[in-house]
Amino acid sequence: MRSRTIGVSVLTTTALFGLTTACLPGGGGKAADVGRAARAQASGGATPSPTAKGREKDKGTGVLADLSGTEILSQSYEAMRKVESAHVVAKVREEGKPMEFELSLDKKGSCNGVIRYDGMGKLNIIKSADLIHFKGDEDYWRGAAAQKHTPKKQVDAMVTMLADRWLKVPLSDSRAASMTHVCDLDKLTGGSTRANPLARKGETVTIDGKQALAITTAAKQGTETDYIATQGTPYLLKSTISGDETGEVLFSAFGTPVDVALPADADVLDLSKLGGGVPGESV
Repeated sequence: MRSRTIGVSVLTTTALFGLTTACLPGGGGKAADVGRAARAQASGGATPSPTAKGREKDKGTGVLADLSGTEILSQSYEAMRKVESAHVVAKVREEGKPMEFELSLDKKGSCNGVIRYDGMGKLNIIKSADLIHFKGDEDYWRGAAAQKHTPKKQVDAMVTMLADRWLKVPLSDSRAASMTHVCDLDKLTGGSTRANPLARKGETVTIDGKQALAITTAAKQGTETDYIATQGTPYLLKSTISGDETGEVLFSAFGTPVDVALPADADVLDLSKLGGGVPGESV
């Protein structure tokens, strides 16, 4: 089984280094190839089997308590594939370094939130139907420059012009291609393969005020635990991985519209008007 937690790491790292490549002096370069595929998920829901009735009732509440761990995961996978929007908070490690993001995103590709990568500061991002807006703090731009070994004089000038300033680029611009991955809800919630037949039910816990049943499975990176809502739709509320790699992803606000209100144009630098160059390139 491939971990959803690691899948989140793929999206974040790809987008972050894509932004770095697009906006550093000189442009060009290749995003770091550190991704792994998002965890494969079930192709359809499962219904309770006659033999499952009454099984392990002490480990959960409601209808899900009557199902096996595999059946519960199958139902949750199906529910998550149908989610049109969600709020996602992730804390993972990539190559030993902590990485976090908090995003609201939908299946139309809209998203709004913050990405933090160790040694790279903070990056705000807003993606609407036609544009991507992003804003990095000073640490982000200095970290991005360090990836390209940019001379200090250029770095200082770039920070002066870009730190804590919104930039925008239309989706039709080739530089936007590497920025769109992080806003792909399907990559976080979709898949096409069956649930692990060895999935095992655990205890009922509370996640963000909601009851959830823990389902544990073995993964190449260690042990994965998914926490499935026991009341209403069996959404995945939290997923963790422990072992060689660690991390967690939390899902909430299912079906809530994503706020893509854009910054005032007077405060935004339009990269599409800079041609092939970028701020600081001539410094």
